[in-house]
Amino acid sequence: MDKDLLEVDKLHFNELRDHVEVDKFERLMKEFIYQFTYDSITIEGKNALSQSDVKNLLCKKVIVTQLPEREQKEALNYQKAFEHTFKLVTSRKPLSEDILKDLHEILVEGIFLGGQYRKVNIQIKDSMHQPPDYVKVYDRMAKFFYDLEHFKGSTVQKACFAHAQIFKIYPFLEGNGRLARLILNYILLYEGYMPLSVPVSLKDEYLEHIDTFKEEKDLAPFVGFIKKLLLDAYETYIYALEN
Repeated sequence: MDKDLLEVDKLHFNELRDHVEVDKFERLMKEFIYQFTYDSITIEGKNALSQSDVKNLLCKKVIVTQLPEREQKEALNYQKAFEHTFKLVTSRKPLSEDILKDLHEILVEGIFLGGQYRKVNIQIKDSMHQPPDYVKVYDRMAKFFYDLEHFKGSTVQKACFAHAQIFKIYPFLEGNGRLARLILNYILLYEGYMPLSVPVSLKDEYLEHIDTFKEEKDLAPFVGFIKKLLLDAYETYIYALEN
C-alpha cells in the first residue's frame, strides 16, 4: 500500500512539475538544500550553526568569523556536493566508485584530503558494531558496487541498502554519514524520485534503524522509516507546487 501511495505521489508531483514555472521548482530545490544541509551536518551532533546560519551561509557563500570555520566549510561543501549530485543525475551518470570518491572529496574540500579509503582501523562511538579492518575496505567496497549493480528490490530498498552499507563499512575516516545521506538521494533522484532529508528531531530513531541493519542485517525497519519520510516529503513538495 505504501509503495502504491508513493508511486501515486511521485506521478502527481511530476505532472505538477511539468506545468509550473521553472523558477518555482528551483526555489523548491533551494529550500530543500538548505534543510538537507542543516539536518545532515547537525544530525552528527557537532554543529554550532543554527538553521538560519546555514541558510544565510549558503545564500551568501561567505564564511564569517563569529562561527566555527570548519562547520561553515562543511555546510558549503555539502551544498556543492548535492548540486554536483543533481548535475550528475541529470546527465544520467550512474553511481560508480569514482563518483562516490569524488563526492567525498567535495564534502571535505579545504578540511582534509578526501576521496581515499581509510588506512587505519576505527571504532564508532556509542556503537556495538565494529567496522571492518582497513585492509578489507577495498574488497568490501568492490562487493558494495557489485551488490548495487545486481540489487533485487525496489528503488527505495536499493537506496536504503546503499546508505546502510556505507555506515556499516565506514570506508572513509570522516564524512561517512554525510556521504551516506547524499548517496541515498543520488539513487532516489536517478530513478526519478525527489530527494529527502532526515530531520534532526528523528535522529535517535534513524540511528537505531542503522544499528539494526549493522547488527542484525535487517534492512526492513530502515526501509519503512525512509518510505515514511519520502511520503511526507512528497506532501510538502506537492503542497508547495499547488500553492
